[in-house]
Amino acid sequence: MKKYAVSLLLCVFIYPYLAAAGSREDVSPLATLDESSNVPRNLLGRHMWGQQGSKEGEFSGPGGVAVDSAGNVYVADTRNDRIQKFSKNGGFLDAWGSNGAGEGKLTNPGAVAVDSAGNVYVADSTNFRIEKFDRKGNYVAAWGPDTEIGSGFIRQPVGVAVDSADHVYVADPWQSLILKYDAQGNFLAAWGDPLGKSGVMFSFRPTSLAIDSLGNVFCTDYYNNLVRKFDVTGALVTSWGSEGNDTGEFSYPSGIAVDAADNVFVADAFNNRIQQFNNAGTFVAVWGAGGTDYGSFNFPVSLAIHSSGRMYVADALNNRIQVFNVSEGPCFLASVLGEADASIEAIRNYRDGVLAKSAYGRQLIPLYYKMSARLVPVLEKNPSAKKAAAGMLKLFLPVIDLLMQQQCPVR
Repeated sequence: MKKYAVSLLLCVFIYPYLAAAGSREDVSPLATLDESSNVPRNLLGRHMWGQQGSKEGEFSGPGGVAVDSAGNVYVADTRNDRIQKFSKNGGFLDAWGSNGAGEGKLTNPGAVAVDSAGNVYVADSTNFRIEKFDRKGNYVAAWGPDTEIGSGFIRQPVGVAVDSADHVYVADPWQSLILKYDAQGNFLAAWGDPLGKSGVMFSFRPTSLAIDSLGNVFCTDYYNNLVRKFDVTGALVTSWGSEGNDTGEFSYPSGIAVDAADNVFVADAFNNRIQQFNNAGTFVAVWGAGGTDYGSFNFPVSLAIHSSGRMYVADALNNRIQVFNVSEGPCFLASVLGEADASIEAIRNYRDGVLAKSAYGRQLIPLYYKMSARLVPVLEKNPSAKKAAAGMLKLFLPVIDLLMQQQCPVR
């Protein structure tokens, strides 16, 4: 009997609040990233690094961010004309590049990506090319401006991404094209609306790229306030978005990334927020606002997500990198509860002293997922239900904390 009572409690009160919190625009997720801590990562903590400057670990308009399989972070430090490499927690490791057009030189690098071997690809935007470096920053190759038009020619590379087979994709908004190459720079394919002539995707302006586990290509269409999804052949699958600041709307979407569960995250630059969608484009969650605090942004332009669930955001005009935990399911929903009117320490004490000894929480998790698909659409249409659910949260935060602890392992 107790099991069913707790199940009902979860479905009626707890999940509605999580869904409501996930749809608010003024909420900042707090992700614990202290490697020596045992605090659940989805609850409390903050992590970011960088400031204006040209020294090691400083930035001048960071325009791109990428992460390799080992968790090392690469930043296109755009106005400093260099790439900086950091550990997963922001410790400076290396830097290379300086202003110029020669081999290994950079002029306004706008994006960066890493392949399975650790090679680094840079969208060297003002030099109209892609430059390839090895994992130590040594120059390997470049391609783009000297190629014949229509055969892999690059005019304005502002986005770059690498798929699981190490194919390299380039967003070229000037040509209204996405171009595909192998790891050596050999041209393979292109799609889009060259100079807007076809009328199929008129004024298509791809800016940032991400590839999911099936090889689908997602891009932000910056000037049209859209996200577009293409299949592996380059055929348009779907698109979503419009101009605005409501959920699912954009004001110049600039960065995009896909997590291990193929959820899509978009840096909504002028709205100073991050939005999350499922793989088909259905809105899931949003957070952020203009500002300098953790979880606030000033023109977020690029995202990168490691397989562990760590998301790195290039917060361009704040000249810093911010880190969040975006593990799938309730782990991420719980991460946006930072404003809840309750003591996190009291919740942990209650969990450790009482609820951790109960098996009921573990039994509720499958039901939690099952109910989510039914409750979210209802709550989105019923503000009063959201408000009531939010009020009930204060009574049941300890139960949520138990569920999050069971579902989200500390990394």
